[in-house]
Amino acid sequence: MIVVNKKAFSLGFVMALGFGAVLVAMFLPILGGRTPLEAADDFFNSVSKDSSYYLPSLREHATHYQDAKVDLKLTFADADSAGKVAKLLSSAGAQASAAGSVATVKGQLGPLIGAALDDAEEMFHNRGAELEKTRGLPGKEASFAWWQALKQMNKQYRASGEYEKASVLEEVNAKGVEVSYNFYGIAPSPVSKNVALLTLALVFYLVYTMWWGYAIMYLCDGVGLQMKASGKREH
Repeated sequence: MIVVNKKAFSLGFVMALGFGAVLVAMFLPILGGRTPLEAADDFFNSVSKDSSYYLPSLREHATHYQDAKVDLKLTFADADSAGKVAKLLSSAGAQASAAGSVATVKGQLGPLIGAALDDAEEMFHNRGAELEKTRGLPGKEASFAWWQALKQMNKQYRASGEYEKASVLEEVNAKGVEVSYNFYGIAPSPVSKNVALLTLALVFYLVYTMWWGYAIMYLCDGVGLQMKASGKREH
C-alpha cells in the first residue's frame, strides 16, 4: 500500500482507532457492571414501555361484550397448554375443562376480556407474584396462557364469521397481553422526562456514524482513492 497523502491517511487512521476504541468500550461492563449497549437497551425499552400503555382504552371492549356468550373448543399444541388455559379461564370465572390438547370454555366474553386485561395490568406493573396468587400459575406462564387462549378464540371466531369479536380479541392480545409480557421486569419511563437523554443518544448515533464515514474517506484519500464523476463519452 502506497500512501500518497500522509496527512489525510494519518487523520483517517487516528479516527479509525478512536472509532474502534469507542466500539470496544461499548462492550465493556463500565456502567455499574453493565455495558453501555445494555444500558442503552434498558433505557429505550423503558421509554418504549411507557408509550405502549394501552390498557385503559382497551377496557371498553369488556363493557361492550359484557353479555356476549362464549361456548368454544380450543385446540392447542399439547395437553399441558390446554390444561393451563383451562385452569386460567376457570379462575377467571368461566366454565373450563381440558381433555388432551383441547380446552372447552363456556361463559361470557366481556368478563373474560376484563380478566385478561386485569392480569395484563399486573404484568405491566411487574407484579407477577400477585398474579400467581390469583391464577395459580407463575406470572409469565399465566400471561402466556392468556395469549394462547385469546389467539385460539380469535381463530375460532374468524372461522365462524364473527369478525368483530375476533378483531377485539386480536387487539387485546397485541396491545395488552403481548406488551405486558414482553416488557415484564422493565420499569416504564415517560418520554417527557427523558428528552435530554434521547437527544444525546440521537446526536451520538449521528456523530458516531459520520465519524466512521469520514475515517474511511480520509484513509482512501491517503492512498490515492477518490470518488470522481465519470466523464460523458461523445461519439
